[in-house]
Amino acid sequence: MNKNTKLMILAVVIIVIFLAAWYLLFQSVPQGPEPQPFVSNITVLSSNGSNTNGIYVINGVVQNKNPFNITVVNLNATGYSSSGSTVSTGNGFTTSSPIAPGGTSNFTISLYDPNRVVKTYKVQVEDASRK
Repeated sequence: MNKNTKLMILAVVIIVIFLAAWYLLFQSVPQGPEPQPFVSNITVLSSNGSNTNGIYVINGVVQNKNPFNITVVNLNATGYSSSGSTVSTGNGFTTSSPIAPGGTSNFTISLYDPNRVVKTYKVQVEDASRK
């Protein structure tokens, strides 16, 4: 292989490396769906939980504070031990649809807790759909 061929191969390798680096540095990383701005206007009004046969069941009520109907609300819950460690997670949906402006709907979320160590929990509105 002569000197010109080696230089040409080296140039091609450098160009390929440069293009690969450019692609990795400047291409946008795919993101998940953007949260809907109206989700923050859906609040958990009340909830209570108890363990029945190794399942920690959380029942509660959400309220739609938007000026339009909401059709489905997806909630998630995390159950914590007395030390604050995460024990279990779960999700659930509202039971009525649509939820009118100012209206409420019940929900139920079940957490797997066979050792009955869930002492506290946190419920959050994850997502919602509007009509």
